[in-house]
Amino acid sequence: MILVTGATGNVGGELVNQLLDGGHDVRAYIRNPDKAGQLPDSAQIAIGDLDDTEALHKAAEGVDVIFFMQTTPVPAQAQNVVDAAKATGVHRIVVLSSIGTILHPRPIIGEMINARDDVLRDSEVAITYLRPNTLSTNALWWKDSIAKEGKVYDPTEPGLTSPIDPYDIARVAAVVCAESGHEGNGYILNGPEALSAKEQVQILADVLGRDIEFVSVTPEQFAQSSIERGTPETQARGLQNLHELFRAGRSGFLADDVENLTGTPARTFRQWCEQHRSDFS
Repeated sequence: MILVTGATGNVGGELVNQLLDGGHDVRAYIRNPDKAGQLPDSAQIAIGDLDDTEALHKAAEGVDVIFFMQTTPVPAQAQNVVDAAKATGVHRIVVLSSIGTILHPRPIIGEMINARDDVLRDSEVAITYLRPNTLSTNALWWKDSIAKEGKVYDPTEPGLTSPIDPYDIARVAAVVCAESGHEGNGYILNGPEALSAKEQVQILADVLGRDIEFVSVTPEQFAQSSIERGTPETQARGLQNLHELFRAGRSGFLADDVENLTGTPARTFRQWCEQHRSDFS
């Protein structure tokens, strides 16, 4: 039995489907019972959140491995998952981490995720770390400005990133959840090509068959604009720090862990755009 937290998210939802397709028993841990209908009938459903220790312990009963992800890296919630695992005899946790945890100096967000990962490292439970680069789904952040203005405002040009489709993160997660031998390992997950934001916008425009103007702004300008729109300043400055890292080209490298683990390369950014064309309509 594999317990998947965040089971209705971009990665978790894909992972549930892939594990079930592979013949594995899956228990999906979700906060909102109204979303249970999004999951296949063959998935077991457990209701609760990462602060609900009683629900976590119940969900972990009879489980062999936990796939653990959080929207926000809260160390106390990681401890709750560890406690549930140890109390119910779960010996493996696969965590969705970030490439930012192994960059030096770490970005602010990377430091936050690493502090969460420290809880897992100290747990005496066998951990596997999945460390994705930029997600292809981040392009959805451009949806509103494309619809309203036909423009994308970006603070990372000319830096490169290697965006990965959540589908491919789930493919790797399915492999490492389903088989032993990955304990203690960390895998860098990225798409097959390093692209600037401008190149990504050009690909998206080509797929959508429309003109999209790329507008380069500084990380400071982008952060200030976000704050004026209501983003908490701490969050905006954390993203500013990340954008500065991207802009400097510190995230434009490629690793081959996806292909090595799954046997096939990750999808390209163009393939993601083609799959999600309707999301921009």
